[in-house]
Amino acid sequence: MSLEELREVLRLDDSRVWLLIGLCVALVFTIQSVETATEGAWPHQRRPARMAPQARSAQGAWGAVALLLLPGIVLGILNVAVLLWRGFPHTQSQVLGGLLVGVIWLIFVGASANVLGMGRLLRQGGPAGPWALLILVVAGDVLLLAGLLTVVPDLELIRNAVRGFAD
Repeated sequence: MSLEELREVLRLDDSRVWLLIGLCVALVFTIQSVETATEGAWPHQRRPARMAPQARSAQGAWGAVALLLLPGIVLGILNVAVLLWRGFPHTQSQVLGGLLVGVIWLIFVGASANVLGMGRLLRQGGPAGPWALLILVVAGDVLLLAGLLTVVPDLELIRNAVRGFAD
């Protein structure tokens, strides 16, 4: 197979392919960040008694944000994959849901890595910040799910596509 045939098959000129690749890479890094955010990287971070009272009250909401980011990214991957497969244009719910999940992901990763003191700021702010992020990530997940349900084909078409791919 030549390089031109490979480009034709992979459709590397389509920006949605690169978005799909980026989302898959983001998912891998998010899994590590979620583990760090929910369990803590070091044993002293696992002890709530050593945390400030504001940080303790926000710990549950921050863990929920971490866990709801994963389905948001997976829904984003599924949306882009189905749009590429079927050749459909994107919908407004997909764009808004992806934007919400993307912004929350940036805040989450920035806070997990404590970029510019974001992690300390969010932990010391009490439960309001994580709860707001939690509401926004749920809204993004719901919008991405609604967008996926509008473009996903029926089950028989998926079975035929998988059989055709395996041949």
